[in-house]
Amino acid sequence: MRLRAMGSGFAPRNSGEEAWIGAVTCQGAGRQVFRRLFCQLSTCGLIWLLATVMLCRAQVVTQDEKRLLNTPASLRCSLQNPEEVLIVTWQKVKPGSLENMVTFSKNHGVVVQPAYKDKINVTQLELKNSTITFWNTTLEDEGCYKCLFNTFGSGKISGTACLTLSVQPTVFLHYSFFEDQLNITCFANARPAPVISWKVAGSEIENSTEVLLHPNGTTSVTSVLHVKDPKRQVGKEVVCQVLHLGTVTSLRQTVDKGFWFSVPLLLSIVSLVILLVLISILLYWKRRRNQDRGGAHQLLHAYPECYN
Repeated sequence: MRLRAMGSGFAPRNSGEEAWIGAVTCQGAGRQVFRRLFCQLSTCGLIWLLATVMLCRAQVVTQDEKRLLNTPASLRCSLQNPEEVLIVTWQKVKPGSLENMVTFSKNHGVVVQPAYKDKINVTQLELKNSTITFWNTTLEDEGCYKCLFNTFGSGKISGTACLTLSVQPTVFLHYSFFEDQLNITCFANARPAPVISWKVAGSEIENSTEVLLHPNGTTSVTSVLHVKDPKRQVGKEVVCQVLHLGTVTSLRQTVDKGFWFSVPLLLSIVSLVILLVLISILLYWKRRRNQDRGGAHQLLHAYPECYN
């Protein structure tokens, strides 16, 4: 017989109830142990995976390059592993495939594929540090390249370096008066495409932009400000800003007083000129006809027998 603990809030339980509570307690403890063990294993696995990825990434050191179009460019790869390297291969990364470009080994030296002869070469003749150089870059050379180290102990280890080509912007700013408005034009041509913005004071100003792609890989951007009241813009400074690869080029110009004309005024002037020309022709024709008539009368009086 079990005694009730007075004042403690515990009541007597039978053996069946105690067995059920003990089973539940054991199951809960087992679940907690399993969860802790699973979390520890998952954490260890994640740490091991991250360490493996970082180690693989650190095996080959590369650096992306940015160069001007139609200039030399070099890409470098450095293998950090202690294993012996048998051959180094450079490949161009293409959509869905890799294209062999050039290889270097102690036995065969530099071997350039026919498609890349007189275009690239290996300029650092080492097995763990390799550099290829493009003699004169073209649009087709832009992209990513893989350096592949074939090692004796670890097999093939690779890294990727990318080449980006650019063209410095050509910019100019000018303005002209047309009809009753002022047109201010800012032009920029570069690769990649430049971005044009304005700093101008005044109202009733509209902006239009035209973008044109060229076969040589450059992009032309033409931005035009249409000022409807040009007289208010005279003496004020206009600034065109061209943004290209993080660098801003500013062009400044002050609008001088120009000659304003309108289409109705121009048509009136042209009509007046045409009218004056027609009047002059008519007067000249009448004068010439009168002279011809006067000469005929003189001949008639001087030689009447010739006209009988």
